[in-house]
Amino acid sequence: MQLQSDLWLDQDDAHDRIDRRVEAKRLAEADGDLLHGFVDHGYLRISLDLDDRFFQEFDADIERLWQERPANLAISPIGPQRPMSFRDYDGPYRESGYRIPDLQSHSERALDLYLNPEIFRIIDVIFDEPGLAIQARYFEFGSRQQLHRDPMFVMTNPTSHLLASWIALEDITEDSGPLAYVPGSHRLPYFEFTPGSAARPPEIPAERKAAWAEWLRRTQETMPVSALTCKRGEAFIWHAGLLHGGMPIRDATATRKSYVIHYSTASTYHRRTARIRVRVPGGWRREARTTDKVLTRDGARGLDSPRRLL
Repeated sequence: MQLQSDLWLDQDDAHDRIDRRVEAKRLAEADGDLLHGFVDHGYLRISLDLDDRFFQEFDADIERLWQERPANLAISPIGPQRPMSFRDYDGPYRESGYRIPDLQSHSERALDLYLNPEIFRIIDVIFDEPGLAIQARYFEFGSRQQLHRDPMFVMTNPTSHLLASWIALEDITEDSGPLAYVPGSHRLPYFEFTPGSAARPPEIPAERKAAWAEWLRRTQETMPVSALTCKRGEAFIWHAGLLHGGMPIRDATATRKSYVIHYSTASTYHRRTARIRVRVPGGWRREARTTDKVLTRDGARGLDSPRRLL
């Protein structure tokens, strides 16, 4: 499946287009440099202006939610379990590997990142039209995820209208299982899990799983994996096609606090459905909620959390 994209930065003359915008003063020279790197490598890095108090308040929000355990906030424990109501979670306290989807619905500091104007300035330039934050996830520990591409799990139409940012909430070292990524992999053709689709369905034949593993093996033979070590407050923004995952955790006591946000274009993405497991007498029930409510601030836009409707 060849890379098909209407993004201006995915076109053969992308570097020339960037230079022309810089020359016409439509784009700052520093932003032009960032975009040249994005075209070649599939990502860019920026630093956000966040002070000590921001990170302290973010940590305080996490502790508060662990104490309150709201029913309309989800938690994803380690393992194959789907997101469940925080109210119904009875597993270990802050177990390594847990995640909190759409934390911005219950944390002002997370909402500040979800609608961060500096990130949106870059997102809008890459899309060349207004972007929209569509979902987010908080990580306290390294994910240890296998290398993957976002369209395998995050559906947008078209596939190319998808970006992501990873924001460090503390200094990240090699011991904590940093983000793994493969520079330049965004230019590779997409692997098809089903004919004509890069999306990975819940159930796929064993031969397709084996073919995907072989595709990854061959790719890593020629394209080395890099590890993202950085200072807190740094944002790593990547292309939908960039292979990424989580490095092994060297120190089991080390955290890797981060916030990941996915974006699409406001013109193509209008609503989102999210599911959550809730405990009921005799077992569990899956609830689904859909929202088209858009939160706005300082030129930034993001869909509200569907689970807030529970």
